[in-house]
Amino acid sequence: MHVAGTNGKGSVCTLVERVLREAGENTGLYTSPHLVDFRERIRVRGRWADDAWLEKKLDAIAAIPGGDDRTFFEVATALGFDWFAHESVSWAVVEVGLGGRLDCTNVLTPDVTVITSIGLDHTEILGDTLNAIATEKAGILKFGTPAVLAPGLPPEAHEVIVRAAAKCGARVHVAPANLERSGATITAETRAWGTVSLTDPFHGRLPATNLATALEVLEVLVERGVAIPREAVEGGFAHARWPGRHEPCPDEPRLWWDGAHNVDGMRAIVEAVDGAPRYGALVLALSRDKDLGAVLDTLRPIVRDGRLVATRAQIERARPPDEIERAARMRMWEVAIAPDVATACAQAIELASPEHPALLTGSLFAVGEAMAAFGGAPGEIQ
Repeated sequence: MHVAGTNGKGSVCTLVERVLREAGENTGLYTSPHLVDFRERIRVRGRWADDAWLEKKLDAIAAIPGGDDRTFFEVATALGFDWFAHESVSWAVVEVGLGGRLDCTNVLTPDVTVITSIGLDHTEILGDTLNAIATEKAGILKFGTPAVLAPGLPPEAHEVIVRAAAKCGARVHVAPANLERSGATITAETRAWGTVSLTDPFHGRLPATNLATALEVLEVLVERGVAIPREAVEGGFAHARWPGRHEPCPDEPRLWWDGAHNVDGMRAIVEAVDGAPRYGALVLALSRDKDLGAVLDTLRPIVRDGRLVATRAQIERARPPDEIERAARMRMWEVAIAPDVATACAQAIELASPEHPALLTGSLFAVGEAMAAFGGAPGEIQ
């Protein structure tokens, strides 16, 4: 299964892989980025790739003529696919790194392709219109391979993808938006299992479109002959975990984090708390290419008293905290600056409470740094 999309790729991959594992399949899961340990990217049956094996394969890649010129993501992808072959996985669930058409994961010949969302992100690479970005995502479609689309894609993007599917003879399955939610309980009408009642494992905050898309993928697999009993669907949904996405720090009840890194992701956070001022303070770390003003405007209604700590992740493309501060002050936020994520979170925690915790967002890299400092790093078994 090959999964592209602006947002929602990881959670859809995680849900489908966990259900397939519950159904007895020997599953591989390839996602990015990692939060704390590189091996998070490459899992078989929930376990990381073997450390010694990875080191040996890295040496082999380096010895190949031109191997030293490969990008980090190309090497990571080669390692992931090689480990899946080594472990004889029956289903590999693979997340696109960036875009789709030119992404190095697109060497796959998948049984199902999936597009989870289309939004304006990475515009300097993928194009600055929804049509252009949809064209790049649609590049993963393959001849005769069913394509699952999330419900509610922008109409112009949906049209681009449907046209691309028609050209390559890919049957399109649009996930139905017929889920009902009550807290963390989801009720849906399905073709394969009738009415199902499932648990949203993401604290009741996973967007309904992601849940619906994962269910539709599983239904398509059943129609293609994969044995997925109702109990596997129920157990997979209940036990899945996608770390770093709108969840509490397990060791500090006054700190939550969400790796949302674009405006659409921020809107999902706002929707998850019904637009209420749930958070006592905001810790914000963004990359330079993100729409800072739109991010600040989107998050303002859910932060009490507009308290913000501006910081940066330790990556090259991080936006300097003083730029965040200037833009936030212009919008009447109450701003402090911290030199690193751990310091920023510690400052925000002092402004927070268990009822109104601090929220760290803007970067999965920042979430990983917070996990390293405060606990909560993802483990091997999900």
